Amino acid sequence: MKTLTSCLALILFICSFSFGTSSLSNADATASAANEVVYSYEAEATGNTMTGNASIADCSGCSGSKKVGGLYQGSSMRFTDIEVPEAGSYNVVFSYISGDPRSADISANGGTSRHIDFDKTADWNTLATLTIPMTLVQGSNYIDISDGNGYSPDFDKIDVYPIAQGYEAEASGNTLTGNAAVSGCGACSGGQKVGNLYQGASLQFNAINVPSAGSYNLTVYYISGDPRAADVSTNGGPAQNVLFQSTKDWSTVGSQTISVNLVAGSNTILFSDGGGYSPDMDKIVVTPIDADQVKPCEQVLADVPAFGAQVSKKKFGSIKISEYADAVVIQNGDYAVTYRTDSGMADYAWKDKTIAKGVYSKFEDEASSCYDSHSFSMADVAPLKDGFGKGVKVKFVNSQAGSPTLNQWYSFYEDKAYFFTRTEAVSAAELQTNYMAPLVTNTTGGIDIGSYTDGRVLSVPYDNDMWIRHQAVPINSADTSYEVSAIYDNANRNGLIVGSVTHDTWKTGIRFTGENNRLNQLEVFGGASTAKTHDSVAHGSIKGTVLTSPMAFVGFYGDYRKGMEEYGKANAVIAPPLAFGKKVPEGVPVGWNSWGAFGSNLTYQDVLDTSDYVKQHLQMEGFNNKKVTYINLDSYWDNLTEAQLADVVAKIRKNGQKAGIYWGPFVYWGDNMEQQVEGSSYKYGDIILRDESGNPLPKLDGAYAVDPSHPGAKDRMTYFLNRFKNLGFEYIKLDFLTHGALEGKHYDPEVQTGTQAYNQGMAYVDSLIADKMFISASIAPLFPSQYAHSRRIATDTFGSISDTEFQLNALTYGWWQNGTIYHYTDPDHMALSRAGSLTEARSRVNSAVISGTVFMDSDNVHDAKAQEYMTALLTNKAVLEVAQIGKAFRPIEGNTGAKAAEAFVLKDKGDYYLAFFNYGSAPVDKTVDLARAGLDSGAAYKLKDLWTGAVSGDVQGSLQVTLEPMESKLFRLTPKN
Repeated sequence: MKTLTSCLALILFICSFSFGTSSLSNADATASAANEVVYSYEAEATGNTMTGNASIADCSGCSGSKKVGGLYQGSSMRFTDIEVPEAGSYNVVFSYISGDPRSADISANGGTSRHIDFDKTADWNTLATLTIPMTLVQGSNYIDISDGNGYSPDFDKIDVYPIAQGYEAEASGNTLTGNAAVSGCGACSGGQKVGNLYQGASLQFNAINVPSAGSYNLTVYYISGDPRAADVSTNGGPAQNVLFQSTKDWSTVGSQTISVNLVAGSNTILFSDGGGYSPDMDKIVVTPIDADQVKPCEQVLADVPAFGAQVSKKKFGSIKISEYADAVVIQNGDYAVTYRTDSGMADYAWKDKTIAKGVYSKFEDEASSCYDSHSFSMADVAPLKDGFGKGVKVKFVNSQAGSPTLNQWYSFYEDKAYFFTRTEAVSAAELQTNYMAPLVTNTTGGIDIGSYTDGRVLSVPYDNDMWIRHQAVPINSADTSYEVSAIYDNANRNGLIVGSVTHDTWKTGIRFTGENNRLNQLEVFGGASTAKTHDSVAHGSIKGTVLTSPMAFVGFYGDYRKGMEEYGKANAVIAPPLAFGKKVPEGVPVGWNSWGAFGSNLTYQDVLDTSDYVKQHLQMEGFNNKKVTYINLDSYWDNLTEAQLADVVAKIRKNGQKAGIYWGPFVYWGDNMEQQVEGSSYKYGDIILRDESGNPLPKLDGAYAVDPSHPGAKDRMTYFLNRFKNLGFEYIKLDFLTHGALEGKHYDPEVQTGTQAYNQGMAYVDSLIADKMFISASIAPLFPSQYAHSRRIATDTFGSISDTEFQLNALTYGWWQNGTIYHYTDPDHMALSRAGSLTEARSRVNSAVISGTVFMDSDNVHDAKAQEYMTALLTNKAVLEVAQIGKAFRPIEGNTGAKAAEAFVLKDKGDYYLAFFNYGSAPVDKTVDLARAGLDSGAAYKLKDLWTGAVSGDVQGSLQVTLEPMESKLFRLTPKN
C-alpha cells in the first residue's frame, strides 16, 4: 500500500509542518516510486540506534516479529539510512503499538522536532498506523523518535511513500473502453496521452494505492482545446461531473485539481465521457488534500465545558435569548443557536438535534474563533421588522490586538426555520481583502444531519455556460458549490440549506469535504474565482474601514426541496424578480426562436415565412398565451438590413404576434481594438475588460469581455437597446452575460469586483428597456437575479433525448428558481425536427412543459418533418395548459448525481401532475409511490394521459408506467370525490 494520507484524516495538526531545511515539493516521484513502496524500515534493524531504556522485544503481530519499546524517561531511537531517490515531501507511516494514548517527539535529519500524539490501540498486542508528511533530502536520511521525558509507543516499522504520486494515462495497467486510445503527445510527461473519450468511452486508472482512507487532491493533467467535462468516480462509486477549462490549444497540457475520497490500499479512478466529449488525458497526480493546517482554535474540543451560570435572559416576541457565563443561546421554537463566548464557536440545532457545530467566521486567514476575546451584550440586541417578519438582530464581537474587530451579525425571525449571518471587519485603518467567510466549520463531523442512508451535497454551478451540470454529490466527497448548497439525505429528505442572499459584491463559494456520512469542512465564503466562474484573475478586493461578507442563509428542513424554495423566496425578499412593465405581458412566453431553425443563416424571408406559418397553423390552435405569441430573432439578426428589421416587426405585429430580438451587452466578437464603438467616441480597445497589468482578459466563448462600468460600454448599450426599442421589439434575449461579471480592472474606481460591475451594467440595461420588453437572460450567472424576467436553466438544448436529459438535470436541482428569484425558468428552445422520432421530440416538449417555463419552438417551417412535429406537438391544448401554468415541477428523487431525475411532480389547484422520462434506448417499467410523490397514499385519483386524452380508473397507492425508448408521459391526477 502506498501514496499519501489525507491531512483531514489525521487527528492533530501535523499535515503541513516541515522537517529539516528542504521545502515542500509537488514534483513527481520516480516511476518505481509511483507504483511501489520506496522503502520499508524495521525498528529493530541492526543499523538503527537506541538510547536510554529503548530496547528490542518480541512482537508476534509485528512485521519482523520484533519491535522497539521502552521509550520512556529520556529514551530515544533513530531510524538510519533512509534512502529516497530525490529531495521532497514524503509520507512516513509509523506502525506502532500503544495500549494507552502516548506521544513522541519526531524529527528528520536533525531538524526541529514536533510533538505528536498517538491514539491508543485496542491493546498492547494490536498494531495501528499514523502517517506524517516529512521533508527528506536526496540520498540517506535519518528519523529520530524520543519520548520527551514522557512515555512513547512501541514501534514496529516505518514505510516511506512519495507525497506526490504520478500515474500515466497510457500505463499498461490502466483500462480503456470504447473509442479511448493511446496516441503520441510531445507535450505530455511520458510522450503519450489517452484521447478519443467520446460516445461512451472511458479511461480507468488502476492500482492507485494510498496508506489510509480519506480525502485526497487529484491533479489531472490534460489537453482540451475547448471546455469539456468528464464523469469522475472512484472504486465504482457514484460519478462526479467535472468541467475542465480549455487549454491554450490541442497541443498544450493544462492541469486542474479536484478532490476524491480513496480507501486504504488499492483504488481505481474512472474518467468517462458521460455520453459527451471529454479531454485527452496525460496523467494524474495524487497528493494530500490539505496543504494548510487547521489550528486547534478552529476545531471543537472533545469535551466542551458547561455553559456556566445564567447571567440574563430576555424575550423578543417568541424569540428567547439566554446569556450564560460562557455562552449565549438564542431560540425561536424551531431552532437554537448557541454561541460560546469562551471559544468563539457556535452550534446550530433544530428540534433539539445539533446539525452544525464548531462554526466560526474568517477574514483573510484570521479565524474569529482564534481571537483573544469573544463578547456579547444584551444591550446590542435590536428588534427587527422587515420583509421577513419580526425578529431580532444579535452581534457577537471578536477582538484581538493588532487585528481588525470581527463582528458576527445574526438575524433571527419568529416562525422561520432559517436565520441569516454575516461577518463585518472593522478597523481604524483601511482594510483590503478578497476573501471573507461568514460561516466555517473545520470540526470532524461538524455538519451532521442525523440520517445517513443516502447522503448528498448539492453542487450548484455559478452559471449555465459550457454545458455545466448540477450535481447531487455523495456526501463522502469534496467539491465547491456556488451561491447555495443543500446537505441532505435523499431517503428521508432531511436537509440543511446554506447559501448567500446578498449578491451586490461577492461571488460566493461553498466548499465542503465529507467523510463518514458527515461533513468535516463547510465554508461559505465570498471571493470565489475558479474555472467554474470562468475567471482568469483573482476575485477583486474590496477596500474600506468596514468590510462586510456575504450574508448567509442557514436553515434546516424536513424536506430539502422546501428548504431550497424557501432559500429562493428569501433572496426574492431582498432583491425581487424584475417587475413586469405595463406593456409587458405577464404570462408564460409562447412562441418561436430562430437559432435552432436557421442559426447563422437566418434570412429576411425566413422570418416572414415563419411568422405566417405560425399564424396559419399553430397560433389559432392554442400555440399562444392569452393571444400572445412571440416570433424572436436570435443571433445573426444583423443579416437583415435596418429596413428589413422594420419590415419583419411590422409583419409580425400584423399577424397578431410580438417580435423579439437578441443581443450580448458585455461581449465583443471582434479583434480590432481600433474599431469605433457604436454610438460612442470610444474604441473597443478602450472598453474591453483588462487585468491589473492592462492586458485584455483571455477570450471567453470566443469573445472579449466588455467592462460594464465603462462609459463607452454604456454608450453602446444605449445605442443598441434604444435601436431595438424604436424598431418595435418587445422581447429580448440577453446572452453571454457572465462576461459582465468577470473579475478584472474596471474603469469605475468604485467597482472593485466583477459582481459589482455586473450589477451596474444590468441596472443600466433595465433602465433602458425593462418597462417595454420581456427580458430573458440566456448564458448568465445564477445571481444577481433581479434584472430579468426569466433565465435559462440550461443552454444549447435542442431536440434529442440527450438534450432533454441535460436540460432536466438543471430542473432536477434548479426547479426552486421558478417563481422565486425568476418569474420563469427557461428550458431553452425546442428544435423538434432534430429528434430522431416523434416520441423523442415529444420528450423534449414535455421537458419544456414541466420547466416553468419559456415555451419556444425553434424549427425550420420549410421542412416537412418540422411541420409534422410542430403540428403534432405544439397544438395539444391540455399539454399547453400545463405549460401556461408557469410553475416548475419538483423532482421526486434527488440522488441522480450529475444526471436528471426520471419523475417529476406538480400540485396546482387541487390537481397533481406527474411526468415520467426514459432517457435510455431500451423499454423500462417505472413505479412511483404516490406518497413519495406528495400525494395522499390512501386517496383514489382519476388518471388522465394529457397527450392521448385517455382516462384510467382509480389510481391509489402507486402508479406503474411502461415507457418505450426515449419516451415520456405526462399525467394529470385528480382526487375522486
